[in-house]
Amino acid sequence: MRIVGVIAEYNPFHNGHAYHLREARKVSGADCVVVVMSSCFTQRGEAAILSPADRARMALENGADVVFALPACWAVRDAEHFALGGVALLKGLGADAISFGAETADIDKLTACARMLEEPDDSFTDALHRRMNSGMPYPAALSAAMADTTPEAGNLLASPNNTLAVCYLRALRRLNADMDVYPIPRHADYHATALNEALPSATALRGAIHRGDWAGCDKRLPSPEVLRTAAMEGRLMRPAALDQALLYRLRAMREAEWKALPDLSEGIEDRLRTAARFAATREALLLAAKTRRYPHARLSRLCAHALLGITQAQLDAEPLPTAAWLLGFHQEARPLLTHIKQNGFPIIGKAADHTIGEAWFHTELLAYDLWALGCGLPAGLGFTQGVVRI
Repeated sequence: MRIVGVIAEYNPFHNGHAYHLREARKVSGADCVVVVMSSCFTQRGEAAILSPADRARMALENGADVVFALPACWAVRDAEHFALGGVALLKGLGADAISFGAETADIDKLTACARMLEEPDDSFTDALHRRMNSGMPYPAALSAAMADTTPEAGNLLASPNNTLAVCYLRALRRLNADMDVYPIPRHADYHATALNEALPSATALRGAIHRGDWAGCDKRLPSPEVLRTAAMEGRLMRPAALDQALLYRLRAMREAEWKALPDLSEGIEDRLRTAARFAATREALLLAAKTRRYPHARLSRLCAHALLGITQAQLDAEPLPTAAWLLGFHQEARPLLTHIKQNGFPIIGKAADHTIGEAWFHTELLAYDLWALGCGLPAGLGFTQGVVRI
């Protein structure tokens, strides 16, 4: 049984994602497609617009055979650690191949870039330090240093999906994961805000959903009825739903709690703490704290870490996922689940049956409760949502 793995957010699942799943199965020659999907919170630190169960259902109706969660402790991280968590899960699940979208689907260029980042030479290190000393944020400095020292890669890291693709390749090397690699060209603009494309961006779709443009969404979602049902039943996350909870948390945090947050450097927490005293919304908070050195996405992740109580010590103690939380599967994929279990990697099918002793699992349950709070739903969603069966 040949398995191809895909790491995704599906926030929400759209026609471009369905295309990728079809292509991944075709070019890899796989019998089954396994998806590892961000659960309640995304890589940019925002709550997902739909629940993990609803997004898993959309994926299962349009090409996925099984969907597992990428828990918040890895989903809400920089690209390097997001990829590391996802690839670790795919390796544990026995994937033979991995497929991802990229603006530059040139495996040689992507590999050259990944190799340089994993084994940087002196010229690259010097170029990176020069760029950062000039005031560039780390992602931009990384891209510029790569363009300076690795001509075959050029400005590859200037594109978001290329950056993730390179991080997947780095994770494969770091984890000694023997998987075939199948990049799929991405044709749409990742950040486009207009719904004028056959393959729209998730950003544009979220905007349309919040505007109530159901007709526009219907044309670009392969399973629009899942979205409509979720909206009618109150399972739709509004942009500002958790703003007051976040601001209260930031204003109530003590010095030790601020210092315990992950990925701190150069007093970034002090700038966020000061902004939290005056801001009335999450977006106002991020705009006030943002600088060239402290970009929006990094500050947004820091907010999510604070809200979820994630600390650097916790992430250091649990660097990789220790189990795979099953979100949904096709009934025809039961042999695949049996095959995966034979690999010995633990699968969580029912939250109540899993020990809460692991910090990442406790955080994941909290993430579900926070997501439910934003939608006005009762606590305990991690226990009650169940496994989606198609």
